[in-house]
Amino acid sequence: MNKVIKIEDYPCGSGKTTRMIENFKEDRKYLVILPLLSEVDRVIEASKGIKFVQPDENDNAQGTKTSSLEAQLLLGSNIATTHEMYERLVPMVKAGLLDDYDILIDEVLDVIETKGKKSKKSIDQFYLKTGYMELDAKTGLVIPTNKWREDKDEVSDTLSLELQRHAESGRLYLQGGSVFIRAMPEVLFSSGKSLTIMTYKAEGSMLLSYLRKLGLSFRVSNDNHLEEDFRTKAAELITIEDMGALSKLKLTYSGQEKGMSSSFYYSKVSRSLKNLKERKLVGVDIYDILITCKKDAWLKASNDNQPKPGVFAKNSRLKDANWIANTTRGTNDYMHCSHLIYLYDQNINPVVARWLGDSSRAFNDAYALTKLIQWVWRSRVRRGEPITLYLPSPRMRRLFEEWLVS
Repeated sequence: MNKVIKIEDYPCGSGKTTRMIENFKEDRKYLVILPLLSEVDRVIEASKGIKFVQPDENDNAQGTKTSSLEAQLLLGSNIATTHEMYERLVPMVKAGLLDDYDILIDEVLDVIETKGKKSKKSIDQFYLKTGYMELDAKTGLVIPTNKWREDKDEVSDTLSLELQRHAESGRLYLQGGSVFIRAMPEVLFSSGKSLTIMTYKAEGSMLLSYLRKLGLSFRVSNDNHLEEDFRTKAAELITIEDMGALSKLKLTYSGQEKGMSSSFYYSKVSRSLKNLKERKLVGVDIYDILITCKKDAWLKASNDNQPKPGVFAKNSRLKDANWIANTTRGTNDYMHCSHLIYLYDQNINPVVARWLGDSSRAFNDAYALTKLIQWVWRSRVRRGEPITLYLPSPRMRRLFEEWLVS
């Protein structure tokens, strides 16, 4: 791959998307990838003079967005679509349909994720010795065999159809003999006339580590003055509070997972939230409160598809607050929120870190800080209004405070 991937690393709310729209040219073809449908609509509506379309399952005989996307590429249309659609481009990239497109991605993609853990014995006996898959000895790439393709429906009660699909697309790896990792296909990063990714705190994302692992060239552009002004303004607008009663609880993902089965743990969380609501959040509209924690600790699935309060939310008096995932980014739906509760001690999955080749504390801390900043900037601080941020994790509070004054 000869071209250099461009990473535009500028603060949240600094107008990256607006500048992108203003710089569209009539003699170019664009594929714009955005986090949410609301952002797709924004680009389509704001791009005056440049017509954009989005994939629509109703505009083709196959009745799928993928078929619609392919048809629009064949027509040479300017296209705006979501992150979800990006990986469906692989066959279209291989067919050369994106060769003359400028590709712009707003917010980093989830380039790496774990896809379940199985025992080494299970993988060895059911996947490898049976001849359903092979492994590249150097990379750990999972290679599906014809036997798996032919028998996939008959053995789907034992062997995962999802893993088979990921393996067929050339993006499934086995790490440590027991953890499957799904990675963004390398071919997507070599597609298009140009590739530009707009984000913030790129060094804390898995993207740059993955590009380094692949040996791909990229150039990061940023603005130190803009960054300094951003932090100065943030320090003026954000009041940081701790939650002393929770400071010694393990708020990592695994800590919360284990804590969900401990009445001492989850009662402590819900009681602390109740005290917060009754003391410091008196008079604050529940609609203006944003919270994150492990999803099933807050929203419990039920048979009638109506989520019920999880063990953290129950008895907290905050069950109707806005819950969003701690990895949420790229949405303006919560710009009214004034009080934020971040019940997480964020860490990169150690299996993924090892696979990427960087298990350092520095990378883990950069990853945690990036996730926290992106989450905080879903709130009204994005539009220059003050917020109060509750950070019970001493580590997350330290990282955030050090960033503000760095």
